[in-house]
Amino acid sequence: MSKSKRPDSAHAKMRGKVIDVKTQKKKLNSFTKKTKKEIKSKEAYELTMQEIDTLMKRGESNLSGKELERVRILAEAAEKYEDSHDPLPLPESLPEMIRMRMFQMQLTQSFVAKLLGVSDTKFSLIMNGKQKPDIYFIKAIHEKLKVDANRILQSL
Repeated sequence: MSKSKRPDSAHAKMRGKVIDVKTQKKKLNSFTKKTKKEIKSKEAYELTMQEIDTLMKRGESNLSGKELERVRILAEAAEKYEDSHDPLPLPESLPEMIRMRMFQMQLTQSFVAKLLGVSDTKFSLIMNGKQKPDIYFIKAIHEKLKVDANRILQSL
């Protein structure tokens, strides 16, 4: 009984052609490098946003794979431009910092109160500026919500 040669895991036969997985990865990497878009002006940003809007109006389910990839690339470029040219202001007060972290982490007020070890009422009073936070509350914000301690101290 003779053993027939089988392609190893890096190769596969398709219609008489051997496809090298490493070659395919190289092609994919070169494609993604070529398709990275950088926005350098306000006009280019506006055109990019118009193209994203046009594609998204058609609906995600009605877009081809190439169009979805194009939207992703354009959105990443627009986000990078926005971050460098028009960054969002950082919150200055402690309640604003907490609200921002709650939004980022998708947490409810009740859950955050329990996480920080305070009652819902006390948390509400602190968030509305009617009660000053104690050191335990501030420490919990730093440890549990990962808010920078220097920013917390500057807000007090």
